[in-house]
Formats: sequence, structure tokens, C-alpha cells
Amino acid sequence: MQLSSDGLLRLSIDELLSLPIAHLVSGVDSELAGACPVALRECGRETVISGYTEWVSASSPAVSIGWDWQLQLSQAQQTFQWVRLGQPRTNVMLVYAAGGDTGWIKNLELLATVVDALPWQDHLVRAVGLSPGPVDVSVGHCAVP
Repeated sequence: MQLSSDGLLRLSIDELLSLPIAHLVSGVDSELAGACPVALRECGRETVISGYTEWVSASSPAVSIGWDWQLQLSQAQQTFQWVRLGQPRTNVMLVYAAGGDTGWIKNLELLATVVDALPWQDHLVRAVGLSPGPVDVSVGHCAVP
């Protein structure tokens, strides 16, 4: 692993996969609550629960990979699913065996597959206190004062 002058850690995919990375922090986006117009907060309106998570290695320098997530309802299965939104943010640039950079777009595509293989959803349940699971569609009535 090599720290470059541009601040990126250059390593091969094999080096990355051999580094244990651990959950550092996760949170729920708070700017959505209270920022939406009254019409969007009315009873029966769909809402969005989203947030962020960051994972790091214990190595020095540390590998850092973060991404945004959203809790989405699967209508067909009546369950919630944690879904990664967009590409990860990172200080890693993956390199080919010959040493050249993969390029930023390919780098993020490869890192997205690494992220998707992590058990990150389990950590979010504990970190943010939201537990996706079956949805009881018979509930959900609003009490209007």
C-alpha cells in the first residue's frame, strides 16, 4: 500500500480484499426532517429514510470507504431493504498488477462491488437503531388531532 502525494492510497484489489475493514460510524440524515414542506409531512405521504456509513481499516495509513444508503420498501415482498445509494467515497485508488491506476470511474465501480459484499446492513441496524423487516400493511393509520 502506497500513500501518494495526491492523498490517495494506491493498492491492488487483492491488497484491499486482504485488509480487514470495520464499521466506524453510521448516521441518519437529519436535514430531511423538518425541512420538507407541510404538504409532504401530511398523513399517508411516503417518506424517505436515508443516511451514511463509513468503514476503515486498522492499517496505517488507514483505508477509508464511505457511502450513502436508503431504507426502501419492497412492495412485492412487504419488507424494507437497505440499499446503497450512488458510488462510494474513498481515499483508495485501485491499481492494476502492472502498477497503473484503474481510473476513477472503474475504481468506484470496483469499490462498489466490494461494499456490496460487506455485511454493512447488519451494522446499520445496530448503529442507527432501525430494524427493517416485515411490514404490516393493515397498520399505518394516522391520528389527526
